[in-house]
Amino acid sequence: MLVEQPEQMPLCATAQGLEFLSDCQLVCRIPDDIRLSRWEPAGACYDGATIPRWAWSIIGHPLEFRFRWASYWHDRLCEGATTQEGRRLADAVLLHLLEQAGVGFWKRSAMWLGCRVYGIWKVWKHGKGN
Repeated sequence: MLVEQPEQMPLCATAQGLEFLSDCQLVCRIPDDIRLSRWEPAGACYDGATIPRWAWSIIGHPLEFRFRWASYWHDRLCEGATTQEGRRLADAVLLHLLEQAGVGFWKRSAMWLGCRVYGIWKVWKHGKGN
């Protein structure tokens, strides 16, 4: 199954987050001719947006539909990021996809800032991405 829009993601909510119901090839196109592609097997899970529980009333629930596409691609790009530039790219993709999903300026900016701060802390603490 080819998935190019968040509405097409074959997902169901589980105790672990979001689970893919069928095998699918996810494709995301971003301006400047960037094309992201990833295969996900049925049963694969991801945890949605990483939003602290105390911020849910301000930002929204981590599994909220508007966050799914952006959080999926952000998580996958971060998994493969080995440099600061890789993290910055993942965070820029997050910001762009949240805007495309209609997430308001302040909310998406807060989510982006949280990712930037966490990414910098992670690199500093664990020495990754030098």
